[in-house]
Amino acid sequence: MSVRVSPRATALPRAFTLVELLVVIAIIGVLVALLLPAVQQAREAARRTQCTNNLKQIGLALHNYHDTYQVFPPGNITDGNCCGTPSHIIWTISILPYIEGTNLGNQYNYNLPNEDPKNAFLREQRVASYECPSDPLRNKLMIPASGPGADRGLMYRTGSYRGMGGLGWGMAGEYIYRRQWDSSDILNPNCPRERKGVLHWIGRVNGQANEYTCESFRTITDGTSNTLVVGEYTTKPTSEPRRTTFWAYAYTSFALSNATPESRTLLADYVKCASLGDSNPCKRAWGSMHSGGVIQFVKCDGSVFGFGPNIDLTVYSAMSTLGNGESVQLP
Repeated sequence: MSVRVSPRATALPRAFTLVELLVVIAIIGVLVALLLPAVQQAREAARRTQCTNNLKQIGLALHNYHDTYQVFPPGNITDGNCCGTPSHIIWTISILPYIEGTNLGNQYNYNLPNEDPKNAFLREQRVASYECPSDPLRNKLMIPASGPGADRGLMYRTGSYRGMGGLGWGMAGEYIYRRQWDSSDILNPNCPRERKGVLHWIGRVNGQANEYTCESFRTITDGTSNTLVVGEYTTKPTSEPRRTTFWAYAYTSFALSNATPESRTLLADYVKCASLGDSNPCKRAWGSMHSGGVIQFVKCDGSVFGFGPNIDLTVYSAMSTLGNGESVQLP
């Protein structure tokens, strides 16, 4: 007896049609498009949190330095005010022992200029606490754009944080030793307190730096919660990257900035800033790649405060100095 097999019993499962496949792919694409921004935001939030923690660690290190020496470190020390004269020390090197960098700090020869070959090892080292994860130029080895290190073709490791030198109009040293209207005051230690920042520049006269020009909690008469001490600076990788921060470069404008009351100096874009006016304020600017362009600063009380390029410039200027007596209303 013959058995007839039903065609339906042997039929293969029906495959997806082209239209159905395209619909599935489209749905997956929509889901990815919806989820990707959330993932990116979560990653940026984590990077910003790490950056905040770095600044808190720096603030604590400054406090510990003060506990040891009864003053804050000098912002930097150079021979003269500009531009190719040797530089010597920068605040970032001074506080290395207080951010678990004692061994690295011990390799720096304080009796030699920053640019001396014997200090090359430290200049080229990476210090993770000085890098913001959102900074696209972090952990690069480059020749800076200017100063004695650039003149000698020396390599420096990039960083993300600069000390607050004070209020000024962008010229080297002007924000601490010179009134805008009197260029002869460049080495006057009696610079008006409404101009000084906590980590200001110190010029050496006859080879000696006056240690008494360093600041302390006692001299911060505006209050520690109203005074900025360290903040972020980077620039777009396509916007003169050699103007970014170099953590161990003791020249006046690579690990030290000042507050110029112009919003263009808060853009994290050196070329754009310079296209809108004189370039000197752009060399001593602030900026970050955080969402909304928010720039984070640690204040003298150790707390972290962030603001964007649209901050009230009067408030920004007031917070950059240590003794102007302003009443600051934080945004």
